[in-house]
Amino acid sequence: MPRTCLLLIVLLAGCPEYNLQGPETKPDVPIDSDLPVDTEPPVDTQDTQPPPDEEECNGEDDDGDGQVDEGFEDSDGDGVADCVDGDCDVDEHPGGEVEVLEACTGDVPPVISDPWNVSIEWQYRTGGSGVIVMPAVGNLTDDNGDGLINDNDDPDIAFTEWGTGELIVLHGDGSGEVFKKSGFNGNAGVTIADVDLDGEPEIIALTSSGAVAAVDGAGNQKWTSSPSLNLGYYPQPAVADLDADGDVEVVFDRAVLAGVDGSTLFLLSGISTSWRTPVLADIDADGTQEIILGEKVFDHTGAVEWGISSAGSGNFAAVADVDGDVGGEVFFLTGSKMYIHEPDGTVITDVGIPGSNPGPPAVADFDGDGAVEIAVPANRSISVWDVSGAMIWTATISDPSGLAGCSGYDIDGDGAYELLYADEAMFRIYDGATGTLLYSNSSHSSGTLWEYPVIADVDRDGSAEIVIASNSGSWNGITVFGHSGSGWQASGPTWGTHDFAVTNLNADGSVPSPAPLPWTIHNVFRARPMVDNNGSADLAIFLEDVCVASCETGPAKLSFGVANQGGLDVAAGVSVALYALDAGAELLVDTLYLDEVPSGAVIAGGTFELHPDDWGPDGILLRVDDDGAGVGIISECDEDNNDYEYADGICG
Repeated sequence: MPRTCLLLIVLLAGCPEYNLQGPETKPDVPIDSDLPVDTEPPVDTQDTQPPPDEEECNGEDDDGDGQVDEGFEDSDGDGVADCVDGDCDVDEHPGGEVEVLEACTGDVPPVISDPWNVSIEWQYRTGGSGVIVMPAVGNLTDDNGDGLINDNDDPDIAFTEWGTGELIVLHGDGSGEVFKKSGFNGNAGVTIADVDLDGEPEIIALTSSGAVAAVDGAGNQKWTSSPSLNLGYYPQPAVADLDADGDVEVVFDRAVLAGVDGSTLFLLSGISTSWRTPVLADIDADGTQEIILGEKVFDHTGAVEWGISSAGSGNFAAVADVDGDVGGEVFFLTGSKMYIHEPDGTVITDVGIPGSNPGPPAVADFDGDGAVEIAVPANRSISVWDVSGAMIWTATISDPSGLAGCSGYDIDGDGAYELLYADEAMFRIYDGATGTLLYSNSSHSSGTLWEYPVIADVDRDGSAEIVIASNSGSWNGITVFGHSGSGWQASGPTWGTHDFAVTNLNADGSVPSPAPLPWTIHNVFRARPMVDNNGSADLAIFLEDVCVASCETGPAKLSFGVANQGGLDVAAGVSVALYALDAGAELLVDTLYLDEVPSGAVIAGGTFELHPDDWGPDGILLRVDDDGAGVGIISECDEDNNDYEYADGICG
């Protein structure tokens, strides 16, 4: 959307002065030989005034006649002689401030005065062995009667029953079952997402025959994959548009399937780890997503990018940003070790952890210092670490078999996340900064696989709930905890996938394409803030200055500024694309990359240098958060204000 000078004034930059024309040439005065007879002859000044200096080609008026470098060739007709027309300069924006738009600031939750006044809101007991998988929360029923199934409806909870193999869906308000469907694998997890792009979410689950199935909210099986997938133990699904082509892929353990019909696209190979869950994220910010499974990182085609060599029987991952660059770092837990890797596999941190058989970790700001920490559950202990490998605290747990996961939630709204964990004997809430046990309930028990507590406003009452699975003792099934006074914030209504990072699934179940980089928005993994919308970035770009040295040989230059009108900072590495405009076509000229753009700041974005022939006949277009192929990496408050179009020509 083109910017105007008025917008540039708001951004503390005046309309630029374009250095496109040289000084105006003084016209020659014609000699008239037919002077009247009474005209006085000219005064002879030869003996009273010095002769004028001889004009040189130096960009100056040497002979004092008001013209610069007259008599020297100006092949491009720009008013500047060729001998000095070799370069030009543009001004850069000096930087400044811009007003942050209120719509981009998000909500600020209040601090809860009695956050540990916890109660059980409702429970569901299965007829079999209970539930040993993460319950997925999403919208599967048209509760408001508008003919649509989306985030305006009340959430539902889906899971498989461990003993009977039933796929069960419950109303999130505790009012009962939506449906039960037999023929599924109770050891395999589920995901709720719109994988076939029909506008309504499906449940992705594994059948008892080993095939992946997509089931709608009424229990109808929409498609079923080949059963010959040879999946790992207790497999889990995840979904993403891996190649950013608009279609959704289902990654169920090692099988990568087309979301539209369940056809097999490819199978991942070479994984030695038996216990694992997939994590999908564009860790190198190249516009396509990686698949992290077991001890390996695959690209979107299934090719191995890198892996770790010392993997244990279980290997679980998380992704987040630890160093402020545009990519995401990979956290691996395996055996008795924790690793943190750069997107290319370079090891940042390598440290031993107390315990063994660790489960899926959670990443969040557990101590409220503004940086992320990682929570590590590992059979006999649960601990929180900073990214340098220093342990902040540890506490004893009871999970002899190991592998249970954990999650994070800022329950009391103080800016530090609490740590949620359900082991074989107890459900616990820890203070994320100190490890102090804030709440526990010993009626829960489980054999534990890699399930973990999920957080969502499952009944849409404006207060979040915590949902856990149990599979032994009196709690065989699902338990929903809430604040006794409905004081917890709403958090968000859904938690649809095991590799939850808030932004990798939309609240209505749709799969974002291209997916934003989660760490540029919330920087949490298997965790969520009290409200999902804690603000968002909003980048706007504008032209600052233009110049051309020669319309034949160049160079031409243009400088631009970038403003962040949003409530979140934008990390360094966001790209800006320059396009030539020609009869409706956008022809890529070049791309540049930005430094950090803090919230409420205007920065000098950079300078493009190009040949005048690169300038489009209909002008040029600047677009921020565009890698040159139309792909951006950040989710913005307003995605429609990233363009600045300049229709004027640069020569002639």
